[in-house]
Amino acid sequence: MTLISYENVPIHETAEPLVDLSLFPFVLEPVYFQTGLSSNPKMYCRKTVANKLLRIQGKLEGRLCKIWDAWRPRSVQINIYMKFWNELSKKYPDWNEERLKKEVSVFVTDPTRSKKIPPHSTGGALDLTLVDSAGKELEMGTGFDHFGPEAAALFYDQRSDSKMIAENRRLLREAMLSEDFRFDNDEWWHFDFGNQLWALSKGKPSAPYGEKHSVE
Repeated sequence: MTLISYENVPIHETAEPLVDLSLFPFVLEPVYFQTGLSSNPKMYCRKTVANKLLRIQGKLEGRLCKIWDAWRPRSVQINIYMKFWNELSKKYPDWNEERLKKEVSVFVTDPTRSKKIPPHSTGGALDLTLVDSAGKELEMGTGFDHFGPEAAALFYDQRSDSKMIAENRRLLREAMLSEDFRFDNDEWWHFDFGNQLWALSKGKPSAPYGEKHSVE
């Protein structure tokens, strides 16, 4: 996680539209729709983000980008936040509210803070993996939304028994970095471009993407 709060980064919104990812040759698996946390099966992101991902896919020698989540409104963010909150409160009944809030916020941005824009609500964040030409996911060590230490981007880099996992994660990470995305330390599948998290990590004076409340 970024130590300095990203919410203080100014936003100079470009008004760049969201685009329908089904119009691009990616593999789409709208996990939050499939699990009932979103009512919309379609997936969207900013136009520049989609075009960057298209160029990345062209460099992957037959592998394809499989996207689990992209733009999400706050209503979906709330559903995800509360799902994780409830799971942790059941798993750790001795945790008080402060501890729960701290642990949940490691992986899911608190959507109740109106001045803090969830990265996915900008259309500049993607959750994705890679699949081979047969559509099989590359081994990444964990599934999507695995909220544990193994999800950390570099977790397997120092483990001699998991070289393939480390290499697959590195392949995805370096491919995304080649188009100026920011990778997330805590979630190997999460990448940002254009939002406040990205601007802070890149030392930019402002972010071009603010919150998008709808696809229009």
